[in-house]
Amino acid sequence: HEAGAAVNYISRRAALKKLQLSLKDFRRLCILKGIYPHEPAHKKKVNKGSTENRVWYYRKDINFLAHEPIINKFRDYKVFLRKLNHYKAKRDESKVKKLYANKPEYPTFGSAIRDLDDALCLCFAFATLPHTRILKEGLIDSCRRLTAEFMHYVIEAHALKNTFISIK
Repeated sequence: HEAGAAVNYISRRAALKKLQLSLKDFRRLCILKGIYPHEPAHKKKVNKGSTENRVWYYRKDINFLAHEPIINKFRDYKVFLRKLNHYKAKRDESKVKKLYANKPEYPTFGSAIRDLDDALCLCFAFATLPHTRILKEGLIDSCRRLTAEFMHYVIEAHALKNTFISIK
């Protein structure tokens, strides 16, 4: 059984083994990615002669899931929960607080950049203002420097593909 219909399908048990996920996580991942089981036309060929009822998925769908970054998120979250439950069972409140404190708000640089819009609007607004008694020279200069550095980053990284410009 190395060609044809037998190669196109993979059982759910084999998919779980390949992806190294629990059934619960596999179901969540399939729902998120829109992958659902299929009924093979030639069940006996796919099932290597057996007539046992099984859940079958397209092999290409499972290969697609194998490269999903969300699988790592599932694993990281499980590790976090395991540590959390371990420290809670030991009643070690300081380590529980440390666990929550060490969990980054922005796990990647890209996710931090996506949340910069409000801060950037404020920086650009202050950068255009003149020096006054109320607005100190250092604040205005640092805003100008930050906006210039951000613009250079955008240019070097080719970060803008589509933009929406609002003039206030």
